[in-house]
Amino acid sequence: MALAARKQLLIRKPAFEVWLESLSDSNRKVVVGWLEDPSIPNHRVADWVREDDVEDEFVGYPAGKDTIATWRRVHNVAR
Repeated sequence: MALAARKQLLIRKPAFEVWLESLSDSNRKVVVGWLEDPSIPNHRVADWVREDDVEDEFVGYPAGKDTIATWRRVHNVAR
């Protein structure tokens, strides 16, 4: 293992970020759109994220409003 790669072992992405990256491009675009829209309350985005949608092959994530708030804070989404 390269020396520079060792630090990467210590850096772990939050489970929500890993889930978001696992989505199809189209589903990720929709969810990120919700996340980046400050007019949508955290609890509403969390409700939408939790719901599966078989038609769009969307498997939800058990997010709460705090998970959404954290993502928004890290990504500088003003509320």
